Amino acid sequence: MDPFWTQLAAFFPPYVSAHYLLALIGPVAESLGMTVGAMFVAYLVSLPVGLAMATEAPGGRAAQRFLAGFRAIPDLTLAIFCVVLFGLGSGAGMLALALYYMGAVAKMFGDLLRTAPAAPVAALRATGANRAQIALFGLLPLKSADLLTYGSYEFESAVRASVIVGAVGGGGLGSELVGTLAGLDYQRTTTLIIILILIVSGIDRLTVALRRWPRLLWLFPPIGIAALYFYGPHFLALGHAARTFAGMFPPTLSAREWHRLPALIGETVGIAAAGTAFAVVFALPLGLASARNIAPGWVAVPVRRLLETLRSIPEVVWGLVLIVVAGVGPTAGALALGLHSLGCLGRLYAESFENVPRAPVVALAATGAGPISVAGFATFPLALGPIAAHSLFRFEWNLRMATVVGLIGAGGIGQALYDAQQLMFYRPMMAYLLVTVAIVAAADFLNERTRAYFGWSYLAR
Repeated sequence: MDPFWTQLAAFFPPYVSAHYLLALIGPVAESLGMTVGAMFVAYLVSLPVGLAMATEAPGGRAAQRFLAGFRAIPDLTLAIFCVVLFGLGSGAGMLALALYYMGAVAKMFGDLLRTAPAAPVAALRATGANRAQIALFGLLPLKSADLLTYGSYEFESAVRASVIVGAVGGGGLGSELVGTLAGLDYQRTTTLIIILILIVSGIDRLTVALRRWPRLLWLFPPIGIAALYFYGPHFLALGHAARTFAGMFPPTLSAREWHRLPALIGETVGIAAAGTAFAVVFALPLGLASARNIAPGWVAVPVRRLLETLRSIPEVVWGLVLIVVAGVGPTAGALALGLHSLGCLGRLYAESFENVPRAPVVALAATGAGPISVAGFATFPLALGPIAAHSLFRFEWNLRMATVVGLIGAGGIGQALYDAQQLMFYRPMMAYLLVTVAIVAAADFLNERTRAYFGWSYLAR
């Protein structure tokens, strides 16, 4: 048998026993608990920051840029810092997720709010409404569906990220998954992946219910507060943390490391670009095929299940599986990012198509246009703003994740960061981390300029 299929066959059949499944209840609850607590904090901070950014309120841009510093740090690296501060367990994992997603959600909420239709916002401003009134009575009602779509998507992403932070001592399902991979117990790995898929599928069902009955969102604050109490950080080692962080400065690289740096950066950007391009190309048709207002149910439902499966598996896990079956290298990293991003963008594209105003779509259909014409000349153009925002942000996301998959042997600057971290060369590690932040900041600047050029924001008009 071909080595590829031999390695792949090692993951099947999944290991299933009543005792093993019962033992996983605790880790699953811990992962969900740290996710709920972290996202409660992230939403609480991100919504006002996003509104301030969209209305150009004083301090809004500064707050967004401050939070952007956290999302520029790979979540795996951020989790390591939090473990240094708070010790092993769900508290460190929750803090890492909260910091990371405050930056991600605030940025995207601001971008989505700025894609609000210009005319209603201008009409509200013409009445003399102030920024707060424009935010509460203009932007929020106009973009609530997109905010709910992205907010629920990020919650789903945080569930997957809880697996990643668990890899470095953050607790939960991630610790179990890393243990099975380290022990070459691939059948249990498959069982854990199936559990992740089921969790994400359940979140997708919950999202549908929330969009139908938005008042269910009022249940989230008390659940979030409870999660903070039971799974939040309870240990602080400031002295040890201060000594460790002091050892990371000043960031330095040797002459040999400086010489290798351009190639590492190019490889990292190439992995992210290839993975994103792969995802966008396939996500557009799959997004149309899974949009409930375009495709019939017998097509939309199985396509949505496929997208759920692809995005339920974290990029790192995709990378580990691909490296096991296909070998190390940037190709495995690009495919890992591409497969995961395809599941994410497919869902976001589909819900962007579903969120378009119905009036223009109905008007075009009333002229006798067929479903393909309606989708091509009404649904797709109306959804272009959110689709562009999601695609550009996904490229930024993949730049960060390219460093993370590099940690497992996919190449790029992530491999160098991981090597320095494992050898406790903290000054080179900090230097590589700052380079990563600079790469993400450059992508963020390109994102802003692109959006302004094409006018994907009422402020840019």
